[in-house]
Amino acid sequence: MFSIFKSKFYLQEILPDGYIDIHNHLLAGIDDGAKTPEETSYLITQMKVLGIHAAIATPHTFSGIWNNTSESIKEAYEIALKNDSNKMFLRGHASEYMLDDTLIEKSNHEKLLCLTHNYLLIEFNLFYNPLNLYEMLFELKSKNYNIIIAHPERYLYLHNSISKYQKLKQSGVYFQLNLLSLTGYYGKSIQRQALELLNNDLYDFTGSDIHSETEINQFKTVPLKIPDKKKIERLLENNTLFF
Repeated sequence: MFSIFKSKFYLQEILPDGYIDIHNHLLAGIDDGAKTPEETSYLITQMKVLGIHAAIATPHTFSGIWNNTSESIKEAYEIALKNDSNKMFLRGHASEYMLDDTLIEKSNHEKLLCLTHNYLLIEFNLFYNPLNLYEMLFELKSKNYNIIIAHPERYLYLHNSISKYQKLKQSGVYFQLNLLSLTGYYGKSIQRQALELLNNDLYDFTGSDIHSETEINQFKTVPLKIPDKKKIERLLENNTLFF
């Protein structure tokens, strides 16, 4: 029986028509995402089944681990477009940049890959608070980048202090929720943190962070914990900015 108190929903139940994903690892062979062009096409097919209409590809750029460049990402993107069924789904390419001194140096010499309108997707180290965090954010903002922080709920050193997140937001950045976090994919503590940020209206955008079939299956088999369905629906609509 349907209950007005339902608080768990599968991704397909809540995605708006025309939803565009702004965080994923679909391009083949350049990070820890898809390994082959065939896997890229498979993941795209399955994302469509989930109700995702389109995506901007965002492979990692992380000095010493994923040494991607604008050229290597463009090349991988063009390979993905050779499959006609991918063309309407992929709406562009950017990157998920690791925030560190190397990124700041790179930004001094070249234009970084943006989602659209100078929106730059960056991530922090998952375990260590970045040194000179606010100085680095200032450097990027001074170059007219609109900074989106990927999955802030995953940074354990920020947990248990909503004021740390509020301070970050006050610096003029945007927060992107990993929808997987609401399924408990990364653990209960990260799910709880995501819910706290959601309840405090600190998120601006959403993304899937799909790397492989594993994440696809998580979305298919595990519902998202959503106490306030209307709130998440409004948040999901914000991604229309990137069409």
